[in-house]
Amino acid sequence: MTEIPAEAVERAALAAVERVGGGDSLRADVLARLRSPDGRTHRYLDVVALASLIVTAASSGWVIVQDLRRRGAERRREVVTRRIRIELAGDATVSAAERDAVIEAVVEQIVREGTGQEDDRGQSGAGQLP
Repeated sequence: MTEIPAEAVERAALAAVERVGGGDSLRADVLARLRSPDGRTHRYLDVVALASLIVTAASSGWVIVQDLRRRGAERRREVVTRRIRIELAGDATVSAAERDAVIEAVVEQIVREGTGQEDDRGQSGAGQLP
């Protein structure tokens, strides 16, 4: 199995923090969760839930891309987005709007890393993922 670089997961997670407007507190919780051996943080439940969602989405996104690559399957943005949504469908600790914003930010960051190209708004196109 291909190892997912921790730095790539961190960049995707931090892109999601920026997208949802979480600020310094959420950024700190996400970084703490990413770097904590037990994956736990010690903040309030809603912030922890959002941080957990962000880290899970970022990790899942990269695992999905690697799985599709390994199988030689087409790695389109829509496929990865849909699979992340399916994986995170049972998590009702954050709103659907927050979940969707996190997923979109994660997928955009993965695309950005795969293509190395951004459009005028700093967003990547809808082509193949890495």
